[in-house]
Amino acid sequence: MDRRLLIFWVLCVVKAQQQNISLLAQSPRPAVTKPLDAGLLKTSAPGQRTNLVVAAVGDSSIHERWFEDFEYATWDLAVFYFGKRDDFSCDKCVYVESGSGTKWSFLYKFGKSDVFQKKFAKQYQQLYVTDDDIVQTSHTISRAFALMQQYGLLLAQPSLCSPFESTTWLNPLYKDARVILQYTTFVEIMVPIFNMKFFTSKVVDTLENAETGHGLDWVWPFVMGYPQEKIAIINDVCVVHPKKELQPGSKLTIYKEHNPHAEHVAVLAKFGYEAEILKKKYDMGYLQASWLGRRWQPWYQDLLDLAGIKDTYEVRNAAQGPHKGSKFVSADTGAPGVARLRRRHHIHTMTDAFKLLGFQNDGQRPNIAGAPNLVIVSVPKQSRWLRSHPSAQYDLIAMAAADEVEMVQKECPHCLLVYNHGLDHVAGRYAALYKLIQTKQWQNKVADKYEYIYFPEEEIVQSVDSVNRLFELSKEYKLELSHPSWCSPEDTVSWHMDLLKMHATTLLRRTTYVETAAPLWSRSFWKTYVAPHLKNVDRGFGLDFVWPYLADYPEDQVAVIDDTCVMRPTHILGPSPLMKATKLSQDELTIKIDAEEINTLIDVDYNPNKLRHIAYKPQDVMNWELQPWYQEMLSMNHLLVTPVRRWEMRLIIDPST
Repeated sequence: MDRRLLIFWVLCVVKAQQQNISLLAQSPRPAVTKPLDAGLLKTSAPGQRTNLVVAAVGDSSIHERWFEDFEYATWDLAVFYFGKRDDFSCDKCVYVESGSGTKWSFLYKFGKSDVFQKKFAKQYQQLYVTDDDIVQTSHTISRAFALMQQYGLLLAQPSLCSPFESTTWLNPLYKDARVILQYTTFVEIMVPIFNMKFFTSKVVDTLENAETGHGLDWVWPFVMGYPQEKIAIINDVCVVHPKKELQPGSKLTIYKEHNPHAEHVAVLAKFGYEAEILKKKYDMGYLQASWLGRRWQPWYQDLLDLAGIKDTYEVRNAAQGPHKGSKFVSADTGAPGVARLRRRHHIHTMTDAFKLLGFQNDGQRPNIAGAPNLVIVSVPKQSRWLRSHPSAQYDLIAMAAADEVEMVQKECPHCLLVYNHGLDHVAGRYAALYKLIQTKQWQNKVADKYEYIYFPEEEIVQSVDSVNRLFELSKEYKLELSHPSWCSPEDTVSWHMDLLKMHATTLLRRTTYVETAAPLWSRSFWKTYVAPHLKNVDRGFGLDFVWPYLADYPEDQVAVIDDTCVMRPTHILGPSPLMKATKLSQDELTIKIDAEEINTLIDVDYNPNKLRHIAYKPQDVMNWELQPWYQEMLSMNHLLVTPVRRWEMRLIIDPST
């Protein structure tokens, strides 16, 4: 090969690798709320757009609020007015009809009308049928239409933002921040979006005699024959379906005049939706929604790749019906993992079967001791925590066993310090941390020099940008003790998952608890409450309750950070190395964990009840910071977060409105 051509080829490969590397440092959860941020331009005038929104509106409807930034919308609005006003009008609507009836009876007549068949069905490609009390923005609707078209969906709906303010009987309909969309066999009747050809050919005839619409959400996928990847919940956007207590007192209900249960039974019988057919033809349960795979957000797909995990499906009757269920498995072996936990306990594990930072050492070394933040990790010799990246806003200290120190030093020339803790491989990382802070190296290079210290387990999987974000938010909100949220129970084992699982609508939640797996301490918190209590600690069990207790449960300084999440997929990638090293059974290991926790609590005279009337091991959310886009959505609709009593918050209608 010509030498110049070879050099050119090498440069191209290097450039491509650099571009791929930069993708992994993206912000984990970008939140776009403004139209220009989303790359949208002002759209055509009403009547010239390609998507149609239809709503039956009354005197307490909030449809006017959907028009904010309407010049950027990709949709028009048609309304059926059932209220009592004689002067009702909607200047921005492309169609207005008044009369009595429900959303579905209106829609049936509209869909069968000449004006719809000859004009609207030809002009618009997609149709969104929404309740009039749905809290949503113009950009939410436009984004849902865009994703529906991008992924070639025939039937879909936006997710619901949170159980905090919205109500549904099906939990998977709530927003999952990891997911762009979730394929399914069910879409609720409150906010369905239809491909227009599908609506005119299949859906409109199902609306005959419909009033409440109950049962239609099961019928539509059934008459479609459950096509693969054509029905989905769109998680990239969400809407609010206000709970009853958040509805105005004048809100009308159709259930006084119509029996939803009777209609549900009748519509299923009319279209032959029967248990025997579902089982025989599609291998599906009666009135059971199936979840058929997901399109991941890029940042989460990166985490899965870094961890060596893939999602797969349990395939049944794939030729005639949908895939059934999904699960995470090791990308190397294809074998599902086993959660090696007993109830009420979490096990600290040390493994190098999966890695954290997916960056190659590109030769660029950050300034040693030049960052205001510090990360300390107890690592094996091949951990990717040891790889440098120029965007890191922290220095790194690696702790290693004696037989691995030399290799770690070679792998991490940019480390501020590589510390030989002199312990065996079974010893806990908190024991190693205690030894480290007794050294002159610590006193000379570290003590009082860093604003924040982050101490994650080596198994924690996250990006460099995620680590940076933890430091940024801790500083911005003046946190003393924090912990990143866990992405999902699917990718992480934690007996405190209910508290630490990522919330899609919050930046952070101020709590009475953080785990010991990945704590982040301020300088003052470290000096006052952490360092003085490490002497007799091995793996840190019990410290998660001790730290907030010693600080007297401050209401604004301890938090779980939801704006970024991490995973710890030990249950997927193999058994605990701790169990292998100690050769203990599960029960013996549980006893060891319990003993350390009890001793840690005794050492500090742990007794929360003497401080205030709270649980012995409190795991409460005291208050939170909302995501800006979510706060904007609530404010636009006059909803406020307010304290009800100590450590309890509630969403209410703004009394000033």
